[in-house]
Amino acid sequence: MMLAGLLNIPHTNDDWSWFSYQHRLSHDRIRQAIKAQLGYDLTDYQIDPMDPNATDQFLQNNSQLHGDMNSALHLPGIDLQDVTLSNKNQLTAWINYHYLEHYYAETKLGVGS
Repeated sequence: MMLAGLLNIPHTNDDWSWFSYQHRLSHDRIRQAIKAQLGYDLTDYQIDPMDPNATDQFLQNNSQLHGDMNSALHLPGIDLQDVTLSNKNQLTAWINYHYLEHYYAETKLGVGS
């Protein structure tokens, strides 16, 4: 998967399924690289599959994953949990900010795709 795929804004359930899977792969790369390079074994919170009609648990788990990875890598982060994904403007902003956190983490670890 190319990391840039996380910039695609999901509109349908199929889009969300694709996003969810690709998103999982990026977090797996990041967690594995943090373990190999820094010795930290981060918790793997469930983010895939996700139900686009019930996003509260996904947002909470994703926020925890990002907090853990940003802490381990000494990267800044933003609140990725306080969003209404059914709002087009909020979704677009969230996709962009979310992508940037993955980009910075993968780049810092040298595992970017």
